[in-house]
Amino acid sequence: MLENYLMRGFIIGIVFGVPAGAVGILSIQRVLSRGAAAGFVTGLGSSVADVFYACVGVFGITVISDFLLRHQHLICMVGCLAVILLGIQCFKKKKIEKPADFFQKVQDEAKRPGGFRYLVSCFLSSFVIAITNPAAILSFMVVFSMFRIGGTETVGEDIQLVLGIFCGTCFWWLLIAVVVSCIRKRVTDNFYLKLNRIFGILMVLFGAGIGVRALLI
Repeated sequence: MLENYLMRGFIIGIVFGVPAGAVGILSIQRVLSRGAAAGFVTGLGSSVADVFYACVGVFGITVISDFLLRHQHLICMVGCLAVILLGIQCFKKKKIEKPADFFQKVQDEAKRPGGFRYLVSCFLSSFVIAITNPAAILSFMVVFSMFRIGGTETVGEDIQLVLGIFCGTCFWWLLIAVVVSCIRKRVTDNFYLKLNRIFGILMVLFGAGIGVRALLI
């Protein structure tokens, strides 16, 4: 039974964690600029935020869910500003840095000047973007109902479900990190500059969309 719930969680993570939106763009851009480790850690921040909302839904923590949904207007506005600022920063990027090989330890990136702080900033920036979407709680609840998860599970089953969701979402970020890091070898500085401008514009548009959604709440 536990393995069944682990697999359910993994499938939910695969379906729910499709890397679309601002974090997906940010992860790709950081793989191109600093290497696969930076891109994967960026996605990891989003996965942790997803797991937080999954835990709220799975364990029925209504105090947290009610608070987040009650203040989602303000929370979404914070996300709006964060995405727009990151989009502007991405637009200004002009140089590809030589990254550490993804298949080496992440510590190789951390040993670089400012490398550890950069990895932390990668994680935190994507976490902030993902956590400022309280509506994700409702999305998880809908998905849980589709998979016949109704709050009657044991603690062990719930833990397996959350672990599966985390692994499922991380799968996408690992895939992006590996695939884009292979492609980046063919990206010229000029093309990279154009990509950054496109990514920056898209992120600003995503941020504006979040802002509009917040105003309509």
